[in-house]
Amino acid sequence: MVKYFKTRLTMHTMMSWAKFFWRAALPEPARARVSKAREWGRVLLNYALMRSMLANRLHPFGAWPNALFIEVTNICNARCVFCAYGQTTRAKAVMPMELFRDAVTQFLDAARGPVEIDLTPIVGEPFVDGHLFERLDFLNAQPRVRRFHFYTNAILMKPEYAQRLASYGERLWIFCSLGGFDPRTYLNIMGVDKFHEAAANIKHLAETKQRLASKLHLQINIRAPRGNAKGELWDHLCRLRDAGIVLIDANEDFDNWGGKITAEDLKKAGLTPKEVRARRGPCHRLITGPAVLADGRVNACTCRDCEATLIIGDLRQERLADILSGPKLKDLLARHERGDFPGVCVKCTWYDSLYPGWMRSRGWRVFQGLFGGYASPKASGREE
Repeated sequence: MVKYFKTRLTMHTMMSWAKFFWRAALPEPARARVSKAREWGRVLLNYALMRSMLANRLHPFGAWPNALFIEVTNICNARCVFCAYGQTTRAKAVMPMELFRDAVTQFLDAARGPVEIDLTPIVGEPFVDGHLFERLDFLNAQPRVRRFHFYTNAILMKPEYAQRLASYGERLWIFCSLGGFDPRTYLNIMGVDKFHEAAANIKHLAETKQRLASKLHLQINIRAPRGNAKGELWDHLCRLRDAGIVLIDANEDFDNWGGKITAEDLKKAGLTPKEVRARRGPCHRLITGPAVLADGRVNACTCRDCEATLIIGDLRQERLADILSGPKLKDLLARHERGDFPGVCVKCTWYDSLYPGWMRSRGWRVFQGLFGGYASPKASGREE
């Protein structure tokens, strides 16, 4: 027993020193590039094994997601012009707590190493969910969940919640969508007249974080026309940013939710539409993180398929590991590979190929044949 603990202590010390030298040897931008390259390599290896007939004869390889996206609810209290929630016809639901625990437990059993959990993959406002803090407590009790996060419009993020949210510390990341810095712009972008409520709730949480010296990750995501960032609220947020209390990020362009949001709708609100990318190979989101919907079905798309047309399984009837290695996901990857994109994917501006940019240029056919197993594929969309 003593020998075991000495061995563990030595390994921990070696890892600590390795991290120290890693950080000392390379500046942050270089480390970020190395980490990104390593992640691309992991995704490509995973995809190659999933597509390999030889490998699958030995072992049925499935996706190796590094994050689980759980739709705790698909109900929202806003009607944002940049979101397709208002056009969604799917039945509204809140995920039962028992199903939530089961989804997280199965994911932890199937995943390798530390993981992330996202609670707002497609549509839905987390503070509508009466189980939100029960879910956060459950995630906070899982050592392998390195962080958990959600997006919110902050309208229902009441001041009495602030201290509890701050108590989760650096493992909780909250992204607050803010549709402008004056009531008129906010109403035009968010579709509801709740500017003062959202602004007050964001300021209160930031100030609570500062007062408690919490390491809560709090980011303000600006969803407003260019030039609107001014006024008392903007100045206040800038002071909080300069003090290291909040991060501020602004969208340069906005996507179309698989064609549900038109460029005209966005331009009318003063927002810039995102351009459609060339499509070469599968979208990496199909294997880097499944979305478990509020009703237990598992969707391959984790972000913009608001009608859930890419269902690959049902957690109420199948194990998550079996779904991730099952034929529905592999058939969908094969369709993407040969350029036969499903309807929701055809116009999607959130598409992001699992192949790095340098593999999609001159040597595309070589790499596509090596990893995808198909000859002479057709690329859809415009050339990059």
